[in-house]
Amino acid sequence: MKVTTDAVQVLGGAGYVEDFPVERWFREAKVLQIVEGTNQVQRLVVGRSLARGPQAAPR
Repeated sequence: MKVTTDAVQVLGGAGYVEDFPVERWFREAKVLQIVEGTNQVQRLVVGRSLARGPQAAPR
């Protein structure tokens, strides 16, 4: 994300138009960053659940 953000900064307004591949790279990097965050949240939820230990099943 840092590299693509810097590339957009270097290109200025041209970094946001589809004429340059940097625009696509920036979008793809952002999507990967979002997906990565989602995985981190899921790991946190699973980890907390495991740390609580076994619980009785609801009746």
